[in-house]
Amino acid sequence: MIPPDFEHIDSIDSTSLELMRRPLPPFADTQRPGAAIILLADRQLAGRGRNGRQWLSDAQRSLTFSVAIDRQASGVGRMGFPLAVGVVLAQVLAGHGARPLLKWPNDLYSEVPGGVAKAGGILVEVRHIGHLTRTVVGCGLNLAGAPASADLGQPVTAFFDAASMPPRVPLAQEFGAAICAAFDEFENRGLTPFLRHWRNLDMLAGHPIDLLRPDGQREPARALGIDDDGALLIERQAGSLPERIISGEVGVRRRASGDPTA
Repeated sequence: MIPPDFEHIDSIDSTSLELMRRPLPPFADTQRPGAAIILLADRQLAGRGRNGRQWLSDAQRSLTFSVAIDRQASGVGRMGFPLAVGVVLAQVLAGHGARPLLKWPNDLYSEVPGGVAKAGGILVEVRHIGHLTRTVVGCGLNLAGAPASADLGQPVTAFFDAASMPPRVPLAQEFGAAICAAFDEFENRGLTPFLRHWRNLDMLAGHPIDLLRPDGQREPARALGIDDDGALLIERQAGSLPERIISGEVGVRRRASGDPTA
């Protein structure tokens, strides 16, 4: 595998948008894959999360970066790839002393007093260009401290304190290289190599959850983990048959331990 290129810029609208709109590489009509690109920005003016939500970040205490990988179209589906990305991000974080958890389908959490709180998110986008498929993985991670905003809609935290936070630029390079390796592994073997690790860090399995419908309605259920394709398994009532939930159908929130309906 060719080592990924790395670019570090001060400010941009969105690292993922920038990588999506860049022109094709000169090898577009060949079978030879080129280098992936890791783009780190200290500030994103229009950073995006899942379903178009804005991602808030701090220039010195968070990481906002994207990785672009161009490959010949293979026909391999991408449904489970965000889970694979979550696994390798969690492994890198754990290597630096953090204790991340994974929330289906594309969020990273950490334990806080009384429960868990969000500390990172992943957004995978795919663009088909002739013979090529460009996959862009956008990541936002709170390293030390959380964004100061009263309108986040859920608890937030960070993976480190200021004293233990790893240097940002080498960490972004480490994340990017891990994502590129995970991409090739996923292309060759699918989600299988990542399932055990993901299930070990699954913060929803066995817990009461709310399914968040696009119209704002909440439906209670219990999470049962993920199947081998990366779909979320739930039961609506104790003993009922499991149902599969596909990423993009609904949002999911774990209920707080003090919720009387939990």
